[in-house]
Amino acid sequence: MNKKNSSLSDWLKYIESIHPISIDLNLDRVKIVASLINIKMDGVVFTVGGTNGKGSTCGFLESFSLKAGYTVGLYTSPHIVSFNERFRINGINVSDNDIIDSLYFIDKVRGDISLTYFEFTTLAAIYLFSIKKLEVLIFEVGMGGRLDAVNVIDSDCSIVTSIGLDHVEWLGESRDSIGFEKAHIYRKNKPAICSDINPPMSLLDYANEIGADLLLVNSDFKYSINSNDTWSYRGKYSNFDELPYPKMLGKYQLLNASTALIAIESVSDRLNISYKNICEGILNSFLPCRFQIIKKNPTIILDVAHNAHAAISLAENLAGNNIFSKTHAVIGMLKDKNISEVVKILDPYVDYWYCCSTLGPRGLSSDLLFDIIKDNLKSANVICCSSVVNAFNTSLKNSNQNDRILVFGSFLTVSDVYQLYLS
Repeated sequence: MNKKNSSLSDWLKYIESIHPISIDLNLDRVKIVASLINIKMDGVVFTVGGTNGKGSTCGFLESFSLKAGYTVGLYTSPHIVSFNERFRINGINVSDNDIIDSLYFIDKVRGDISLTYFEFTTLAAIYLFSIKKLEVLIFEVGMGGRLDAVNVIDSDCSIVTSIGLDHVEWLGESRDSIGFEKAHIYRKNKPAICSDINPPMSLLDYANEIGADLLLVNSDFKYSINSNDTWSYRGKYSNFDELPYPKMLGKYQLLNASTALIAIESVSDRLNISYKNICEGILNSFLPCRFQIIKKNPTIILDVAHNAHAAISLAENLAGNNIFSKTHAVIGMLKDKNISEVVKILDPYVDYWYCCSTLGPRGLSSDLLFDIIKDNLKSANVICCSSVVNAFNTSLKNSNQNDRILVFGSFLTVSDVYQLYLS
């Protein structure tokens, strides 16, 4: 590959190929390369981990900061359509050229040190944001926390949104073990936020052990719903009333917004964000495919829910919006997910299942997904389809204007349908 003149697509193929496995949780290699970059971040740094709710919480943090006039960098994963979604500066996806320059720099610095795709891109984001001298920097953890590449950063405020059973092959098979992994993004004497309503003891113990400033939902911050289509926030440092509802649907978005609020409050000595900024930020914050209704008659809903914890929230949304004749679910999931639990949770709200394949080393074929659903839901109406688009088109043919179509199970799955409606 001619690295100087290669496209972003070529670069992404290259960094996918240089490490023998796609997930290799180990900070040793990342720390070495990070030390060679000479990172300098003068802005306020937020690190956001958790099983679900990370992306939305990052989105609120970004929106609040932008409305207050700060320059902001946001690094998230995975993307839905374009890789550039992972790198945002001042609310705009970073250009191919800026990403390529950062990847090129990391490639030169690393020498013969092997990095995974995620490690490589994370270091590129850290480098890019540091040279841009941004005032607020937000990093979303990829998986876990303790050994995730993002944890090479010492943040000013760390957030764990929720702890559910996901990525058990790498993080452990209990909430306690997963909570321990996620808690390692916390830092001594720094705000350490957890918005899980029942955090495992391992997380609490670790935060106390290192002397982090632990802030817990329903203890140090909480929200309540008002009777006039507004909601209120009560925090350790301040209170806000008559807040507008987010554009993103689902009651859990109020929890995500509250989590971002306590985070902003915890660093108020460095960030000045007003009530007006907060209201505007709530209204402005939006992430696609979070219970997003993209069309009506029939109603088409996209949701990136891909584990049992997220399926519970998705089921609540479906139950609260149950005015439809039938529900058709287009589902495609990765093989390392607890698929049987997910479909059992959603079964009461789904009339027809349309199985499609997911690609890549963690992908699952539609026929195996079909078998899993039939084994767990004996009387379910299940259809095996060749692709996401085929499954979606089949569901359209089988539905009428009073039905709803839910597309979910993976970022990969919703991406294909989302792109059909982008224009």
